[in-house]
Amino acid sequence: MADETSPRPRHARPGEPDRPAVERPDDGAGEPGTSTPPGAPRRHDGTSPWRRLATALLPRATRGQVLAGLLCLALGFALVVQLRSTQESGLGQLREADLVRAVDDLGDQRQRLQSELAELEQSRRALESEGASRAEALASARERERSLALLAGTEPAVGPGVELRVDEASDVMARDVLGAVQELRDAGAEVISVGDVRVVASSAFVDADGTVEVDGTALGPSFSVLAIGDPSRLEATAGIPGGVLDLLENRGAAVTVRASQEVRVDALAELPEDGVARRDDAPSDGG
Repeated sequence: MADETSPRPRHARPGEPDRPAVERPDDGAGEPGTSTPPGAPRRHDGTSPWRRLATALLPRATRGQVLAGLLCLALGFALVVQLRSTQESGLGQLREADLVRAVDDLGDQRQRLQSELAELEQSRRALESEGASRAEALASARERERSLALLAGTEPAVGPGVELRVDEASDVMARDVLGAVQELRDAGAEVISVGDVRVVASSAFVDADGTVEVDGTALGPSFSVLAIGDPSRLEATAGIPGGVLDLLENRGAAVTVRASQEVRVDALAELPEDGVARRDDAPSDGG
């Protein structure tokens, strides 16, 4: 005879699969036949220990952290807005008084720049004028140097003038040649040469051994006198009564005069040796 307390077998309905018997955990109040044996492992909700550990280690946002994040976001937005407003402000954000002051400052700066420009222009003109004056002074000094060199006989010369050819001058004396040179100088001759000698202020004409010497050089029975100056005036002076022609012809010489637009004087005078005289640069006391 079957035990009345034993559970009745559950019959499956037609078409329903067999279900395994479900064991209920022992809660201390069940039947003795359904309690968990001592030492047997308990069954949990299906979550592994590693998953529970990872879940515990994940950071959890607190209310304070959320509030701090919102505050940082608001602060960043405010900074961006302020930066854009500052960049876009420009003159449009200035007050009328500020604009007037800015315009006045620009006007003052423009006046200062114009004044500086005028000063620079004046300095440039002064430098140009000074440079032109220096160039003129230099050109004048060089021209003066050339004139002095021609007078001193240290440079060859060329220009219009006359050529006197003297032949058969054996009876011509030094004073005759010197008179002819002085007549040509009085007529405006700038450069004169007699034979191969350049005539300068210090030239000496002497009689020596039946001939005429100029600065120690003998002329011989035939020689030429070259004079640079106004050709018509020099030629007229040579032909006047008592002039050059008369002085030389009265000594038996044969003289011919020829005017030319290009007379070359290549003879040079030797520079004298330094003497004892020096230029006095000391101011005079008026005594």
